[in-house]
Amino acid sequence: MSAASTPPPRLGRYYNNDSRPATPRHSLFWPVLIFLFGAGSLSFYQVITMEDRWDEVTQTIDNMDTQVKRGQYEKAKFFTIARDLLLLAPKDTNANNVAVYYKLKELQQAQPELMALNTAADLPVANATPKESLTPTNATPVEPTPATNGAPVPAKP
Repeated sequence: MSAASTPPPRLGRYYNNDSRPATPRHSLFWPVLIFLFGAGSLSFYQVITMEDRWDEVTQTIDNMDTQVKRGQYEKAKFFTIARDLLLLAPKDTNANNVAVYYKLKELQQAQPELMALNTAADLPVANATPKESLTPTNATPVEPTPATNGAPVPAKP
C-alpha cells in the first residue's frame, strides 16, 4: 500500500493512536434533562389551564343557580294559581272563562302531579296560609298605642 491511500492518524482528545474512541463523545444527561424540563413544563401548563377552566365552569354554574331558582319559583307560583283557578272555576264564571281560555283543564289532565292539592316539597309555596288565625277584615280597628305612632281612631258617636 502506498502512503497516499492510508488516512492520517487522528490525534485528539477522544482518540488513541488506534483511531478508536476511548470514551463516548457525548452523554445522555443533557437530552434527558431537556426532556424532563419540557415534560414538567407541559404538565404544569395543563394543570393551570384545567384549574382556570374549572373556575370558569364554577362561576357559570353559580350565575345560573339564581336563574334556576327563580324559574322554579315562577313554575310553582303558576301551578298554584292555576290550581286555585281550577278549584274556583265551578263556582265563578270568570274563573271558568280564564281556565278555558288558558286550557288549564287540559294541563291538569296532562300533568296531574303538578296540579295536585299538595305542592312538591322542593318547590316553594306561593300562597302559604299563616299558622295563626287572621282577624276578619271588617273588624273594628285596634286603638293605637303610643309605641306605634299611629293617629288616634276617632270615637264613634
